[in-house]
Amino acid sequence: MIRVVAAVGVAASGVAFVTVYPWVLDGAIARFGTRLTAAFLVGIVALTVPVRSRRLPGSPLLTLGLAGLLLGAATTGDRTFLRLIPGWVYLGLAWLCVSSLRDGGSLIEEGARAMVPEAPDFISGYCRVVTALWGAFFAACALVIAALALGSSAAAWQGFSGRTIWWVMAGLTVTEFFVRKTWFRYYFRGGPFDRFWARLFPAEATARGRRSLAAIRAHRERLRDDGDVVAVRNEGSPTDARS
Repeated sequence: MIRVVAAVGVAASGVAFVTVYPWVLDGAIARFGTRLTAAFLVGIVALTVPVRSRRLPGSPLLTLGLAGLLLGAATTGDRTFLRLIPGWVYLGLAWLCVSSLRDGGSLIEEGARAMVPEAPDFISGYCRVVTALWGAFFAACALVIAALALGSSAAAWQGFSGRTIWWVMAGLTVTEFFVRKTWFRYYFRGGPFDRFWARLFPAEATARGRRSLAAIRAHRERLRDDGDVVAVRNEGSPTDARS
């Protein structure tokens, strides 16, 4: 759980950074110059990046790389170093995803179980695939940003890293949601969308759907049995006897 919180914190700070960064970089350089902008970013990195986190493999190396880009900009005055930084951040996100696959689990599964403790065991394989795909996506983003930073215009770099990439991420997120719902047909919550999707893709129609139904029934039976045990204990408690 601590590892998930640490990873989510690093990912959230990285995403927030690369969301704003492409839109303010050129203005900051025009106002303060490349060297002073780089020095300011060195201070931000020193305050926000968890260099010593043992629960995030590779974070010291990634932080050193980021510091190297900033120092390169500060010493040479070349803004290309600063344009490479979002790509380095995405490379770090890719590393977070890939490193979580080493012990047979995955970052997405850990996050899913933290949010939905009743999630069944059979989600593991799917979560590993999705984690690997997100890792590949972030790595591809890093390569494209690096290519644009080194050989394209500032407008093209800004347009991709500050806008296009977010539309692609939104599309992938929505697509994954519908694929997951259709693949597992796991309608545990039973809300309006679950009821609607269950009419289009009934759980009974596929083996995976029937497996999901069985998992939901088993979980609800456990809850009912636990409730019965608690009720019996309460009925026999000394407090109830005195009342």
